[in-house]
Amino acid sequence: MKKISFIILVLILALSFFLGARMLLGGDFYYLYDQARDYLLAQNIVNTHSLILIGDHSGLGGFFHGPLWIYMFVPIYLLGNGNPMCFAYFYACIPVLTVFIAYILGTKLYDQKAGSIFALLLALSPITWGTVANTISNNLEPLVYLFLFYFLIRFLRGYAKSFILVAFFTGLSLQFETSSALMLIPTIFVIFLFNIAPAKNRKVIGWSILAYLVSITTFILFDIRHNFLMLHSLLNSFGGTKQRGYLELNDRLPAHFNSMLGAYKSVLFNDNIILVILFAVIIIFAVVLFLIEKNKEYKREFFYLLLFPLLFYAFFLVYPYYIWANYVYGLLVPVAIVFLLAIITIWRYRVGKVLVVVFFAVTFFYVSSYLHTQYFKPYQPDTTAGSYLNQKAVVQWLYADAGTGKYGHFVYSQDTFTVGMDYLIPWYGKNQKQTSFESQKDKITYLIMYPHQTNDEGAYDFWKKNVLHTNGQVLMTKSFAGDITVEKLAIIGQEPAVDPNYYQNLIFR
Repeated sequence: MKKISFIILVLILALSFFLGARMLLGGDFYYLYDQARDYLLAQNIVNTHSLILIGDHSGLGGFFHGPLWIYMFVPIYLLGNGNPMCFAYFYACIPVLTVFIAYILGTKLYDQKAGSIFALLLALSPITWGTVANTISNNLEPLVYLFLFYFLIRFLRGYAKSFILVAFFTGLSLQFETSSALMLIPTIFVIFLFNIAPAKNRKVIGWSILAYLVSITTFILFDIRHNFLMLHSLLNSFGGTKQRGYLELNDRLPAHFNSMLGAYKSVLFNDNIILVILFAVIIIFAVVLFLIEKNKEYKREFFYLLLFPLLFYAFFLVYPYYIWANYVYGLLVPVAIVFLLAIITIWRYRVGKVLVVVFFAVTFFYVSSYLHTQYFKPYQPDTTAGSYLNQKAVVQWLYADAGTGKYGHFVYSQDTFTVGMDYLIPWYGKNQKQTSFESQKDKITYLIMYPHQTNDEGAYDFWKKNVLHTNGQVLMTKSFAGDITVEKLAIIGQEPAVDPNYYQNLIFR
């Protein structure tokens, strides 16, 4: 029996890997602003031997994620000598680790079969595997929420001290995502009040507050050091100045409601209407059984977790901006536990068995179709400018064309950020000692131009004239996949300095 369980677990872990790793197995991933920025921050830690108190920017202006995500990159940077593909392989490990932890904790809370089903549900969710080729810090939220809800369920079962670790992981979630982590605070607090007598558990309250403060220590230190920058930004976002994207209440209600529905459907492999109906029927069937049967096992935690996203979004009504799906990735965990308990509950009935079997049969039909599309034909390289391979090809050509010597280079992108090439060019040049590139004008200067906006054909000329202030002679124009264009300029004589706003200088911590 143990051997069979082990084989099932290995198959589930393999599924969680292969669902999301096709692009990585082709030697490619989406090398975008978020990825390059994170690599630069990790590189800065290695090169300067300095510690940081915050990480990358969050969706709230002036608010940052914690530094833990960047610190996780440091050993990968060292082991892989900064190779971007090593970071990408790390991305593929995240869903596998998440699914494995789900199996362990699901088994501890229920039994081995339940642990396997729980792991399978997380392995099938696009939240777990769908972002492997474009991973950012909030993709670790499900992993944090696994521990959070493990201890929350223990708390609901009467283990009051477990709430100390609930508080710790509530704060730890702020390391990887901001908006949802802030909404966790009142949501968890309400659950605490409904399940414990505060007057009788002062020690638990005290230790819980301390555990939360420990988990957000870096934020506290950063804010003290920078005149409470993040606190002021937080106040502005939740009731201060109306910023771009502000939603009035009549627009906010339907937008947040649709986002909540998406959170409930996050456990599904895709948003197919058949799967949605089966999912809803299974949940409703379980609700009915829990209500009509007395002393039903797991009833308490089922209803708490079923209503958790609803309570969570009720507090989210104070957030006047759109809730993007990646803000609430962690809600996959309580929804998956609810669905697991629903499956366990209805399985005792023939109609329940039919519903569950049909649900997984339909799911695996779509899974097999997806895997067939991905793996039973030659890999087609990505054709966008965000492809790592496409951008690496640009850098390889630069060094091959330049030969030996010192050269200038500048980067055009719609969002003005240049971090992609800022990291990629020096990294590739580690083994090209005879050639160097700097973002300064030189006799030979290369302009790397990412695609401009639609119907904005004059963007490159405007950029050269008003940002670079150059009239350099174009010696060569080279086009690459993803509509990336490189111009080789000969700059003769003295020219005005480049607009200082070109240099973003994002390394500050």
